[in-house]
Amino acid sequence: MAAHQTPASSRAGPPRRPRVLLAASGSVAAIKFEALCRSVAEWADVHAVATASALHFIDEASFPDGVPLYIDDDEWSRWRQVGDKVLHIELRRWADALVIAPLSANTLAKVAGGLCNILTCVVRA
Repeated sequence: MAAHQTPASSRAGPPRRPRVLLAASGSVAAIKFEALCRSVAEWADVHAVATASALHFIDEASFPDGVPLYIDDDEWSRWRQVGDKVLHIELRRWADALVIAPLSANTLAKVAGGLCNILTCVVRA
């Protein structure tokens, strides 16, 4: 290493927490989604995505503080004109990892078949 270079470890501050995008599809197992978000938020920065069907099992009022929950309406209401940021693209850029739990067979088929909701858009992005 040249004398004018410093090792990367001496330049860097504390390591950044992992960024995890948690997604829930419409399954009765989504009742545990809030607990999953709380657990992962202990060691990572978390954003959450839920399908409309998953919202039947998720209590948004008791959702963890500091964990934004995005739904289909957010995908379509934020974009106004060419040049505006697209939510599913921004989430893909933000996240280090995507975890879909639960993943229903119906949503898996939508991903494979190209049908669109916020979760399938994020997966394809």
